[in-house]
Amino acid sequence: MKRSIKPRKVGVMPWLISLVLVGGALVGIFSLGHATWLAKIPGLRIGAAEWSLYQRLFDRHPAATDQAALPILRFGDSKEVDECMQAQRGGAWRTRWFEGDGYGDSVEVRNLLDREGFLVRFKKNTLYKEQRRVMLTPATAESRRVAELQEVAHELGLVTPSLSLVRVLSCGDEIGIFQQQEWVDAEFLDNRGIRGASLVKFGMDPSRPDQQFPAIEADSAEQVKLRGIIERALAEAAAGNTDMLAGMMDERSVAAWALMAWIDERDLRATPVTFTYNWANGRFAPIYQPPVVTDPMGGDDPLVHNPITPLLKRADLRMRFENLQTDLAAKWPELQQRSAAKLAQWPVLPGASFMASLSASHITSSEALAHMDRTLLAGPGHATFVHGMPLPPVVVGTGVDTVQLARLVQRHKLIARGDSIIFPRGKYMIDEDVEFPAGRSVLMLEGARLFMAPGRSMLVKGDLYIRGTLRNPVFIRAQDDGRPFGAIAVLGGSSQQCAISGLYVSGGAGAKLADIVCGGMVTVQGAVRTSIANSVFQENAAGASLLVDGGELEMREVRFEDAAKCFAQLDHVRGVLRDLVMIGARANITTGLRIGTGTMAVLGGTYTNLKGPAVLADGACQVLVRNARLAQNAIAVRSEGRAEVHVEGNTIDGNDVAFATGTSVPGDRIILYPNRLTGNKAERGSEGGFKERPALDEATVAQFGVPFVEPKAEAGASRIKARR
Repeated sequence: MKRSIKPRKVGVMPWLISLVLVGGALVGIFSLGHATWLAKIPGLRIGAAEWSLYQRLFDRHPAATDQAALPILRFGDSKEVDECMQAQRGGAWRTRWFEGDGYGDSVEVRNLLDREGFLVRFKKNTLYKEQRRVMLTPATAESRRVAELQEVAHELGLVTPSLSLVRVLSCGDEIGIFQQQEWVDAEFLDNRGIRGASLVKFGMDPSRPDQQFPAIEADSAEQVKLRGIIERALAEAAAGNTDMLAGMMDERSVAAWALMAWIDERDLRATPVTFTYNWANGRFAPIYQPPVVTDPMGGDDPLVHNPITPLLKRADLRMRFENLQTDLAAKWPELQQRSAAKLAQWPVLPGASFMASLSASHITSSEALAHMDRTLLAGPGHATFVHGMPLPPVVVGTGVDTVQLARLVQRHKLIARGDSIIFPRGKYMIDEDVEFPAGRSVLMLEGARLFMAPGRSMLVKGDLYIRGTLRNPVFIRAQDDGRPFGAIAVLGGSSQQCAISGLYVSGGAGAKLADIVCGGMVTVQGAVRTSIANSVFQENAAGASLLVDGGELEMREVRFEDAAKCFAQLDHVRGVLRDLVMIGARANITTGLRIGTGTMAVLGGTYTNLKGPAVLADGACQVLVRNARLAQNAIAVRSEGRAEVHVEGNTIDGNDVAFATGTSVPGDRIILYPNRLTGNKAERGSEGGFKERPALDEATVAQFGVPFVEPKAEAGASRIKARR
């Protein structure tokens, strides 16, 4: 059979069919595919303007409109390297120009070390949306899972970093949609109103030497103190005693974090855990961050000694954990709906919803606790590393009387009654250093008069109670004028208390006791609770007349006067100060009230003639100054070191400067409400760091643990203001 050589004509229909098939396929690909996927096709060098035009005309994917509405972050080139951001290699920081949401400045960018993506660091004095660092990782199906996990963690009351989606352009080219996550740092805590806290990061992989000890973001003295507390608690837990560990952990958030670790199927060894440590109450609380590496099989590899898994053996924590399981399972359908509505604003990402695949039965599974019941190890070389580290006592208990203590009781005719050493009414010449051991309570009764020899000190490691009255106070003074004694110090543990009333003290210079610098004439460090009332602190050569470090503090009607470097220095404290009187000496540069890390309400009182700041907020603290008089001082109120001070209802008159903020650290601020200002040489000592609000609200006052409307004091109730 011969084939015809006559040309065959192609009709109209075949051409139409071919055009429909090929064109339909192309339209399907380009209209149903993500623009961000197509932008990653090798060889395509299409600019951002062209992609935007394409999205408007052809992209029919349901997420197209949402993607176009996403915030855009633009990164320029770098003078340090030739590559654009997406092509740079290694972990070095590279300076690039950045623009985003009304912000433009040079920033530093480096590749993430544990995953694909970038870390962006902004300048200290020009934060981006109050953030110093943000992390950018390519958006995937995992991004939606991370967002949903954040919603579950919020429901359980955990603190989490903020999360959003952004479009990233580098050197004018769009490189895709990225997940922008807030970096956990000091600014993170500041943005959430968490003040008086340090960040502590624990790793759980015993094979890694860098995870032998926690990483602590604090000054060197605070690092030493925290490492000692942590090491002692973990050593006790390793020996089977978890009481100390339970006392320093926020068990509610620990239980919530453990439940999230079961839900997110994290590899516990791969993702370190970050905690906040609140210096005021001495508690650690975990911050929830989604895991970098998951382990759906729930491996049973051993972990390094850590502050979470030992607590899961405690009956009270297990009960709390199981209650959380039950509550979350009951709320699960409602939580799914709320999460879906909130995340509807996100572009549709490939993959199914994580929450839709998670069942209530999985949440309440009896295996949830079992998967964290691991063998705990000390990493190689741990004993060598910990050698010489100062550790707190294992237990504060009643010790056997030393020969020195027995001799002291006999010599001064003190009263030893049970665990208490009592100074009754009388005169005591203290010509040697005196130490009262842990487990002993020291009581000074009205009429007791202690005269301290030059350079001598008294150290109380148990409770201290001074029970004088205005009519019959307790006196502590130097024996010789012009020759100061050392310090009266209380160095507490986790349960010590100090209660002082009716004390008149003067003439101390501070001392170093038990290898701890006691910078105050009266120093209270580490006590869980301190109260001081109706007392007078007079001339001294110490760093401060009164120094309180740690715990809760209440001061009422206390007078500070005469020469001093600082009247009251308060660090890592949550407290309320009512009706204090501080009167500086004309020839001395004195700071009145210096508040470091913590939360403090300063209510009423008089602060006059101070050649330094009357109220100095120095550190990551929150301070409320209300209804006080601040007059004839160098500076009435000063905020520095990221402190936040609310000032309302005060009389501020005759000062050189009414308000001042520090300039070395961004974020210092004074929030001004209506006050009475007269006769000040300058109202503000700097331009930045101020906010003005019309009225103080009840929610703000509630943060300080005081009522919004103070009860009226009875007439004549305050007598300490008048000189004796």
